[in-house]
Formats: sequence, structure tokens, C-alpha cells
Amino acid sequence: MMRSLFSAVSGLKAHQQRMDVIGNNIANVNTPGFKKSRVTFQDMLNQTIRGASRPVDGGRGGTNPMQVGLGVSTGSIDTIMTGSSPQDTGKNTDLAIDGDGFFVVSDGSRNYYTRAGAFDFDRDGYLVNANGMHVMGWKADENGVINTSPNSMVNIKIDLNTTEKAKQTEKIYFSGNLDAKISNGQSIIITQAVYDSLGCKHTAEFTFTKSDTNSNTWSVYCKVDGSDITPTPTPTLTFKGDGTFDTSSPSNVNFSFTPNNGADQVSFAPDFSQMTQFDGETTATASQDGYPAGSLQGVSFDTTGTLSGVFSNGITRALAQVALASFNNPGGLFKEGNNLFSESSNSGGANIGPAGKGGLGTIKPGSLEMSNVDLAQEFTDMIVTQRGFQANSRVITASDEMLQDLVNLKR
Repeated sequence: MMRSLFSAVSGLKAHQQRMDVIGNNIANVNTPGFKKSRVTFQDMLNQTIRGASRPVDGGRGGTNPMQVGLGVSTGSIDTIMTGSSPQDTGKNTDLAIDGDGFFVVSDGSRNYYTRAGAFDFDRDGYLVNANGMHVMGWKADENGVINTSPNSMVNIKIDLNTTEKAKQTEKIYFSGNLDAKISNGQSIIITQAVYDSLGCKHTAEFTFTKSDTNSNTWSVYCKVDGSDITPTPTPTLTFKGDGTFDTSSPSNVNFSFTPNNGADQVSFAPDFSQMTQFDGETTATASQDGYPAGSLQGVSFDTTGTLSGVFSNGITRALAQVALASFNNPGGLFKEGNNLFSESSNSGGANIGPAGKGGLGTIKPGSLEMSNVDLAQEFTDMIVTQRGFQANSRVITASDEMLQDLVNLKR
């Protein structure tokens, strides 16, 4: 039999396998986070008819080997890990990675890796993917601090009954202008809410009275819920001749009062450093750092993968953070189906870290990464593959005709 028959058969098989890969790429053109594959060919063993010979000194020159190839085989099927564009979905728990990282998900026994960030919360508050696998990350402590050590990864979970405890007012910040035209002895009143350790609101009334003898000096008095409180030491504001605050004014002032509702004593320090005394309208205002208790109202992700809770008292606090993984050879990952990859002996181990660090990329909330399949390229490859298949089939036809002619010699 002719060697060309078997070479052509190997060509048919190789091109059929390439068409299988192309078909799979096209089938997954709309699969979020899908990474396309490509096929490369390599020639098979060659039959040596004549070996090479070296030149003879003063005689004949060298000759090259004569070999007949025995066909083609599939050299590799490579996963192309290039990124793709994110598509906005409007769903806050959909996450796309802008970079080389992978999300880490777990079935409870082992970790898998994926670029498909179609996540949601289940009834128990766990963040899961479409197959119910838990999304891995780190949990924040009660102060919103997150330890992103790779060894501390856990299943991301939120408690819908999470509350933000009340914070007692500890600092009051004053800013704005005190009108320099006000006559000596006149007063300006600023009202500000303050909170005790139980989160109860109290009304603090601050009276700024211009000195009778020094136009650049003001005394400050305070009432809370209508009752005078005594500061330690007595605060006196002094302004320089250019109207700016004189930092030599008394510091470390504290106003204190004890609520009658069982809360701890409230002690807060005023900060007058941002106040001025210019000729113009009085614009002095105050703000403070306390707040009442609050319940969880909603959650949102940011570009670092941090899951923050929004509470009814207006406070936003970090609850958890999504972990990302990278690999020295991401093309060596093993496809598990369901948009999942797993480590292989040639991928290297997972390098775990938060988004935005170590080349892991950033996260775009409310988006999903599109497939990196290029239809124009796939259709072009399909045409080339089809023509290659046809050409190999013609080789079989021509070889058969030659054999037929050989058989007919006996007639």
C-alpha cells in the first residue's frame, strides 16, 4: 500500500480534531469568562531512505538525508488566556476581573478557579457561583479591618441581621467664619447633635461670646439638652490679627456630661482650628464623629473586591473581600467544565492575594467578562481547516486511482 494513504488519513484525523476545537470555541462565544483554545500540528515520524553523508577530503561533497514523512499529528491544544471586555449587567454581585487573576471557589473539599464572576448570595448568606460553589475570600473584623493572608481564606458570608453598634461622640469639629463686625459682648449660637454610648441623640448648644475687652478673643459655653456643662479647661478662642486661628489658644479642652438613660459619661473635645474671624457673614458650623446604632440595609463591591455593608445610620463598613489567584503558567490549568479550572502539574501553585496587588488585576462590579472567542478568526480557521481536510481526502482519492491503475496492469 502507498504511504500517502496513511499520511492523508492522519491529516483527516488531525483536521477533524482541529474542527472539534473550533466548534467548541464557537459554541462558547457567549459563555462568560470562557477562554478559547487553538490547535497546532506537528509532523510524524519520517522513513529514512538514505542517510546523510559527510564530504570526503579531496573527493565528493556531502549529501543530505532522504526521508519520506509519514503524516501529521496534533502537537498541542493550547488554552488562550488573553482577557476580554467586560459587559455591564447592572447586577452588583456580578464581578469581572481586569487583569490576569482568577476567582477562587470551593466545593467544600478542594479549590477551583474561574474567570466567570456570576455570583449571588444563597439563603444562608454565602456568596456562591451558578453551581453553588462558595466564593473564597477574607472576613473583616468588627472594625472593618481585613487580614488578607492566603492561609486565612474562608467562604464569604454575610449576616443580613448584622448591626453597626453606636459610637459615642468623641470629637466636634468647628469650621467657618465668625463675623469680625460683631460688637464686643455679643454672642453666636451653634447647635449640634451628639450621641452617647447607647446611640441616643442629645442636642448640644455652643455659645460663642466675643470678649468685652479683646476683639480677637471669644469664650465658648455649652449646654446639652438645656443644661449647662462645665468644660475642662474653660475654652477661649483667640484669633490673630489676620483673622486666622491662633494655635496658642488653650488645647485639650473636654466637655463632659452624664446622660440620665444609663449610658456612659460622654466626653468630647472641640476642634476650633478651622475657624476664622473675618469681616463678613457668620458661616460657622459644626460636625461630630458619633452616630446611633444601625442595621444592614445593603451591600456593594468596589474595585478591590471589598464587600461593604451600608447601614441605616449612614455608616459604610467593610464586611469581606474576594480573593484572587494567579499562576506562573495559567495555560497549564486543567479545564474542569462549568467555567472552572484546576491546578495541574505544569500550571504551578496558586498565588493568592487581594485585587489590585501582585499583578492580580482589579475588579469591576456589575459586569461579567465576555468570552475571548473572535468569531472572524474562528470562521477563517474553519475555512482553512475545511480546505485542509478536503485536500487530504483528495490525496486518498488520487492514491486509490494510482493503485487502481496498478491493479489494471494485469489485464
